[in-house]
Amino acid sequence: MTQPPAWKVLACAALVGVAGDYLLRGGMWRLGFALWIAAICVCVATLGPRLSGERGLLLAGTALAPFGLVWRDAPMLYSIDMLSLLCIGALTIWHGSGRRIGELSIVEAARAGILAAINTGGGAAGLLQASGPPFSTEPTAQSRRRALVIGCVLAVPPFVVVAALLASSDQVFSGMLERLLSTMAIDGLRHLLVAIVLAWMVAGWLRAALGDAVGSSWLTVRSPGLPFPTVAVALYALIALLLLFVATQARVLFGGAEFLRVTEGLTVANYARDGFFQLVMAAGVVLGTLVMADWLLAADDAAGRRWYRVAGAMLLVLVATLLVSAAVRIWLYVGEFGLSIDRALASAAVVWVLAALVAFAATTLRGQSARFAPVTLYCTIGWVMGLNLINPEARVVNVNMSRAAHGLAFDAKYHAQLSADALPALLRGAHRLSLADCQKLGAELRDAWRIRLVADPQDWRSWNVPRFRLDERLSEGLACGGGSP
Repeated sequence: MTQPPAWKVLACAALVGVAGDYLLRGGMWRLGFALWIAAICVCVATLGPRLSGERGLLLAGTALAPFGLVWRDAPMLYSIDMLSLLCIGALTIWHGSGRRIGELSIVEAARAGILAAINTGGGAAGLLQASGPPFSTEPTAQSRRRALVIGCVLAVPPFVVVAALLASSDQVFSGMLERLLSTMAIDGLRHLLVAIVLAWMVAGWLRAALGDAVGSSWLTVRSPGLPFPTVAVALYALIALLLLFVATQARVLFGGAEFLRVTEGLTVANYARDGFFQLVMAAGVVLGTLVMADWLLAADDAAGRRWYRVAGAMLLVLVATLLVSAAVRIWLYVGEFGLSIDRALASAAVVWVLAALVAFAATTLRGQSARFAPVTLYCTIGWVMGLNLINPEARVVNVNMSRAAHGLAFDAKYHAQLSADALPALLRGAHRLSLADCQKLGAELRDAWRIRLVADPQDWRSWNVPRFRLDERLSEGLACGGGSP
């Protein structure tokens, strides 16, 4: 990939850094942040060669990912969308180092994260060096000035980070810094420092995305090519452990809530809450062990590969049983206490792990391990998009209002604390609540949003779709119907 002149990359980074200082100051990072990321991607498209194939898809994904923050308002989706942006941004740098999506593996995914951190944090240093004439050891005035300028730029990121950490650790030092900064035109200095830090990070990311990643040659790890008996110890130990666990779960899987009620010391709440996340994590660890064992195993060990696939198939069946047990636990909890956003996220996590298991069975267990990571990547993209499309908070409201219509309890205070994603469903379904629950929900909504709007004033940079008609929806009020279904 032909590299653009360093000064062009630095100029783009400087402009984007100044834009970021403005776009990221509007409160929550939503529309302004999405536009800022889009501007960075435009720089890559402008400076680099014509976009095509995987490079164009990754760059388009990087530009579109933050618009999930604009489409939805739920904090849960905010975190997931932000994490997806970081991941696809790291993959864009990884692809710029000369890799292809078909080469993605668990090791390469870790390498992508390391490359992203190294290049975003320090990739701009090489651009500064390349933007001017070579350094001279002779003590000329020009070389001294240039050395000092570059040294000042290099010193800014660690200086700002350490100063912020020290200020947060000691009130006396923090007060001293505030007084010092107030005497140095604090607003102007803050804007300058923020713009410089953002420009530095953007320059490093641009350099790597354009194909000049720092560390792309030495961050390579090859499989040690171990024999099957070496990896078999962990696989067979996990099989024995999971068989023992599954044997203890049979009565719960078939007995359900009634079994828990007659079992001394067990309640539905304790059983579901104390075990669900551990089971999902255990399923993830087992799947990760299988993937790592496949990487560690010698590629030319045909007999060992056959035994590995047998052990892998057994572990997949047992992990699927873990997920069934986890699903039973969470839906026992939902059946007793209703759906919450945490329980909805937990259910979504089960779906993602199940998709990864299916991808593993369809690729690695069929001798096509190189396809596992790309297929899992596509499944993850679909999972994130699906979460944004189905609006989990609206699903929570619909499930709990259906329960309330059948005489079960409805927590008005909890639902009023949900984000603007839930508001349309609350307004549509209020007639299904009892008159008392509906009136309580209306009062809680008014109180919650009055406080929220004061704490988070509207700014176009923090604009998103669910809050676009917020005032109109709040003014509509609830059409209480006394619980008619």
